[in-house]
Amino acid sequence: MTDADADYGSIFFNNGTNKYDLIILGHQEYVTQREYDNLKRFVANGGIMVLMDGNVFYAQVKYDRNTHTITLVKGHGWAYNGKSAWRSVAERWAKETSQWVGSNYYCFSCKIILNNNPFQYRHHEEQFVTNPDDHILVNYDALFTKKDPHVGTVLATYILNYKKGKVIALGIYSDDIITNKKFIKFFDSLLMRDTHPKK
Repeated sequence: MTDADADYGSIFFNNGTNKYDLIILGHQEYVTQREYDNLKRFVANGGIMVLMDGNVFYAQVKYDRNTHTITLVKGHGWAYNGKSAWRSVAERWAKETSQWVGSNYYCFSCKIILNNNPFQYRHHEEQFVTNPDDHILVNYDALFTKKDPHVGTVLATYILNYKKGKVIALGIYSDDIITNKKFIKFFDSLLMRDTHPKK
């Protein structure tokens, strides 16, 4: 499945219900407004969305179906209307993402040490917990060697229930450790525990 499929709404049946029980997303940094809304609706309908990487839903783009090109709309400090650009927000849907995803992008250039680091992960791009309803599974006990721009920052793997569904966010850039045996075992157990119906 592609971003264009999610933008088009191909994750739903004609009656609006979810076609899938589970969607796993990688580095989902750039999305259209429709893709963002459709993924949110997928979770609200009862779907489970797993976020493998940090820096998700950071900037809005526009997708041209005829030329198969994308154009920045808003995010990364800029907005663009097709003719001119101007300074704007860093994270496009920061408040809304916090409410239904449960975290926001932290900082690429910040220096971070993870005191709890079971997967030998190196700082790349992470999410920090911004929703009090997040159920934290692994707190990476991050130490920030520069002044922390966010008071009480927690980098963690967590679950957030949203309406009928839930978001499972790894909180780290898991693509970097996808071959780590401890991480694979943890990820498998996470999916088995949190994506199968309770009997």
